[in-house]
Amino acid sequence: MKDIHVLFINYNIRNDLRKALSSLNYILPRVNKVTVLDSHYPYLSSADSSLPFDIEYIDARHDLGTTLNTYIQDIESEYVLFLFTYELLTPAVDSTTLTLKDDKPIMTVYRQGKELYEFPFMVKNSFLRNSSFLLEREVPFKEVIFHSWLLENGNSNVIILKEGVIEEIRKISNITTKEKLSFAYKLKKSSPVPISSSPTLSVMISNFNMEKFLSVAIRSCTMQSVPFDQIIVVDDGSTDNSLKFLERYKTYPNIQCFSKVNEGKAKALNYILPFITSDFVLELDSDDWLDPDAVFLIKNKLGTLPQNTAVLYGNWRYWNQNSSDEVEFLKIRHGKSVNSHEELLSYPFPLGPRIYQTSILKKEKGFPIVEFEQGRLYEDIAILIHLFKNYEFFYDDFTIYNVRKHNDSITKKNHSKWNDFRKFLK
Repeated sequence: MKDIHVLFINYNIRNDLRKALSSLNYILPRVNKVTVLDSHYPYLSSADSSLPFDIEYIDARHDLGTTLNTYIQDIESEYVLFLFTYELLTPAVDSTTLTLKDDKPIMTVYRQGKELYEFPFMVKNSFLRNSSFLLEREVPFKEVIFHSWLLENGNSNVIILKEGVIEEIRKISNITTKEKLSFAYKLKKSSPVPISSSPTLSVMISNFNMEKFLSVAIRSCTMQSVPFDQIIVVDDGSTDNSLKFLERYKTYPNIQCFSKVNEGKAKALNYILPFITSDFVLELDSDDWLDPDAVFLIKNKLGTLPQNTAVLYGNWRYWNQNSSDEVEFLKIRHGKSVNSHEELLSYPFPLGPRIYQTSILKKEKGFPIVEFEQGRLYEDIAILIHLFKNYEFFYDDFTIYNVRKHNDSITKKNHSKWNDFRKFLK
């Protein structure tokens, strides 16, 4: 009975795809149709060779989530089977192995020594049609689309197959792939709750014309294993479609969205400062994103900070946005303790991520509006120099913040002004 539609996702090496397609011979009596969601279209379309089934290649370069949600509505088979990137079927699979009960519409595969929740393997089509995937523009990279879908729809709906029916074509050696999977594994339904006496924590996001990345930043805040107490977003007079994107988040219970005329990031953050009621607040740029366990890790550090601490900070994880609009892992830059004004000014990269004590930020009347460029640039440096005069900074070795390096960033566009700003400080 031909009742399985097979989807190949994120294959980018033609020979790997050939091997994975050939492995379908193990379940050939049940294969109704095969589709390759090709993110490098039409690069892979010559990989079909002489196989006993037709293969459809779909251009998924625009948005994999959108493509999937649309395409799945037209699938007629009872089941959809997913294979990803480096996977192929093994001889351990047979017609009786791939069985889903009515009360368990999702099948995942146990992988030795790896996290339980990874990717969906086989799903009842009737269930899949009514459970959409996130869009590519809502997640930092494609792998998260499937992890988050499984997290959202798993619960009691999953049967775990332990027969070793898939194997990797090659060992994953690419550092970017490893970092992406490490990030995705942190997506969990819940984590151990921080001690009840831990201080409250919010996040503030100022956006200007980052429509392309804004949803990723906000989603990274809503997908935390321990939730933020507040998520506050302000649009600083964007001229793109950012405000339209923000509309969809106004119904979320702990998100507050504001908009104002464009006056620069410092004034935008000061505009929302009165609305922050938490003990501490994390600053997130609208083109960056957080790890899913950021709140959990930060909250367990806040309770032990010295009372006079104005800023808790740690390490940065850097990614490069390439010409194909995909991110490539660059490096982790570890922070260090700052003990003098000179050390702060000579810090080799922006100090952060910055978690401010809210009462101190309010007491100091927020971010200073300096004369240089009417305070529109380097507000992060200006506030740190101001706070360092009277308060302590505390460095801890943790990495929860992801920096996206891209050509449209305000910092990159104004890189030539950095030396002028340093002269201004002196």
